[in-house]
Amino acid sequence: MRTFHRIEKIEHTLELDEKLSHQLKGWNVQRACSVLILTVIVLTTLGLFGNGWLSRKQLASGGATLQYEKFLRYEKEMTVTWRVSGKDEIELLIPMDYLDAFKIEKIIPESHETHLADRNVVYTFKVENGGEATIYFYLNPQKTGTVVETWQINGQDFKIAHFIYP
Repeated sequence: MRTFHRIEKIEHTLELDEKLSHQLKGWNVQRACSVLILTVIVLTTLGLFGNGWLSRKQLASGGATLQYEKFLRYEKEMTVTWRVSGKDEIELLIPMDYLDAFKIEKIIPESHETHLADRNVVYTFKVENGGEATIYFYLNPQKTGTVVETWQINGQDFKIAHFIYP
């Protein structure tokens, strides 16, 4: 249902150009901007700019689960979390191209061994009693834009995609 604004034009003796059509256009623009601002607030609350439902991503395959944020902010630390079960040793490969866009702040727990192989950094973690291991990578974005790379854990590929806001 559309509501039309009716403005009563008053006849007076003053020589004023009221331009009522401009007032009506201003009200329409104000209404449109209010809807736009409300939409941005709702999307922000849901995580469009990080830390929310729209930003959280979880991938699972073959006993490994990956959790990360899709939307990041430049130089604001984020966490990539791995949960792996049923392995005595975990081998995690991160492409050097991915690490060009991020600075590793810390890894918990620390890896048993680290080396380079075919433009990848390879981290090896020992797991006690073949149980479940949780590995946290605390990363700091150093570039803006889109970063899409494939991490590999125990031979399985996991594609990670981020958008980093300035």
